[in-house]
Amino acid sequence: MWKTEVHMLRLLKIKAKGFRMIDDNFELDLTTKTKVYQKDKEHEVFEVNKSLYLFRSMAFVGKNASGKSTVLTLLRNIYVFLQTGRWEYSCLDLKKDKIELNLVFYLNDALYEYDVTFGKIDDDKLVPRTNYSPILNEKLKKLDYNKSRGIKNLELLIAEGIEANELINSTLGDTSSIINLTKDAVMYDEFTNNNISNFDMTLVVNTFYKSLTSCNIELLSSIIKLLDESIEYIKYESANSVKFKRINEEEKEMTNFQLLNILSSGTFRGVELYVRCINALKDGKVLIVDVLENCFQKNLVNNLLVLFNDSEINIKNAQIIFSTHYFEILDNLDRRDSIYIAHKINGKITIRNFYDYNIRTELLKSNLFDNNVFDTSLNYEQLMNVRRMLKHELQTNND
Repeated sequence: MWKTEVHMLRLLKIKAKGFRMIDDNFELDLTTKTKVYQKDKEHEVFEVNKSLYLFRSMAFVGKNASGKSTVLTLLRNIYVFLQTGRWEYSCLDLKKDKIELNLVFYLNDALYEYDVTFGKIDDDKLVPRTNYSPILNEKLKKLDYNKSRGIKNLELLIAEGIEANELINSTLGDTSSIINLTKDAVMYDEFTNNNISNFDMTLVVNTFYKSLTSCNIELLSSIIKLLDESIEYIKYESANSVKFKRINEEEKEMTNFQLLNILSSGTFRGVELYVRCINALKDGKVLIVDVLENCFQKNLVNNLLVLFNDSEINIKNAQIIFSTHYFEILDNLDRRDSIYIAHKINGKITIRNFYDYNIRTELLKSNLFDNNVFDTSLNYEQLMNVRRMLKHELQTNND
């Protein structure tokens, strides 16, 4: 029997304006676009409410500098805001003088539409601490949801709204009372490429070591051996101490930085990512990962996606939202509407869903990208130009 999911905010649709380089008509629909079959529910899709489906895994692809990371940052900022009621201020985020958001989300058997505008902080008012954007205006609307009809098009959500602004009355200029509704319903995590150290290698970021304490030693050792078969275990001892043992060698106690110099970057990053994925699966979190395949073999990445797309493992409907440059990974996703393609045209970032392209479904996704169907390949003319200039540079130096 179908049951309504409770106490978990599910983001359905985003409209944004004024954030970095995104187009002023930027829109991102996170719901399914095509018919959902029973096999989809067992793998890549879960039902939030009758005829309202979301993906367990979503991929963002595109050229280098096409805007993938910017879109993931926007998503990250939205989840953080819904969890804290504050939008961390960065002058680099504002294309002009304000950021406008329109969000549609599902929570506790109800749909909400939320509008908010974040303002600019004058340079002379910035202080050497974390600053939060002033909230210029906001509006919350509770939407009627017809379960018998379901949702075939999210534009139907705009009809018959019930005003709910009393929920967001706030006396703080940089904090929204939206958190009275959302903060305990947002389960979110992110994994970046900077989890090892800073640029001069003097500071080890501790998220890896904290991850060593968040699952049992047997499971942790199994994950470590998956990434490096020569390691028997790594045990967290203190904030700057671990016990490390290779197979057929004596156990050693070492500092975090010493361990960093022993492990490969793939093992270091892989252990933490696997643990963070496990925690997301345990709690039903949304996990955002920029460049999922960084330092990984393709089959390891595919295995992570299998974990999220298996309804018997992912019983709490955790979601992984990731960017990738490995188009072959997309062949392991049965559905096409979970793939979003980023483009930067005239300096403005847009997103199109794979479903928006009229392409035969039997064709391999990776082949379509390799054949540049979506204009995501390197600029061949520019590539040849670099080659010609390099050739000239080398010949000049030899002379």
